Amino acid sequence: MNPERPVERGGSPGQAPARTVVATATSWIARGAGLVRSRARRVGGALLLVCAGLAVVTVVGTAFNWCRLDIVLSGSMVPTMRPGDVILALPEPDSQVAAGQVLAFHPPSQPGIVVVHRVIQVIRHGDKVEIRTQGDDNNAPDAWTAVLEGNSAWRVSWVLPSAGYVVIWATYAWVRLVAVTILVGIIVWGVLARVWRAEPR
Repeated sequence: MNPERPVERGGSPGQAPARTVVATATSWIARGAGLVRSRARRVGGALLLVCAGLAVVTVVGTAFNWCRLDIVLSGSMVPTMRPGDVILALPEPDSQVAAGQVLAFHPPSQPGIVVVHRVIQVIRHGDKVEIRTQGDDNNAPDAWTAVLEGNSAWRVSWVLPSAGYVVIWATYAWVRLVAVTILVGIIVWGVLARVWRAEPR
């Protein structure tokens, strides 16, 4: 004669015990969280790899004069670009420079300044190319007529909004001090955390 099987209290016949349901739900949650963490690590790693690749390409391109990066410091080109934006400029042959393009260039007699404005007129004298420019947010054209040096100009091809604020902020002494303080604090906290977690021998 077979012994009687114990009956789970608090449940009807054919119904799984409550603790089994709870355990199963917990297992599903744990699997879901693990899957999310795994995908997040993969996406984060891919983004980091892409950013590192773009940084390397940008550094190499700038070093070999294939491209140039500049930070927008004024609001003369709002809303096309705003202060703090980073622009990527690529070479544009002088023969293809046309009105409507946005160029990065040096104004006459000011080789240390880079202006990023829109071309409103192109004047050609044989191999000599002159441009008249104006900021999108300015009410009048620039006071100069700039002469393009060499065989190409720097045409703005890409704008990264607000990325330049990191560089701009880094010029302030108090920002550098705060950054160094935070970095030192993180290092000290990491060392102390390892000491506290170390097991006594």
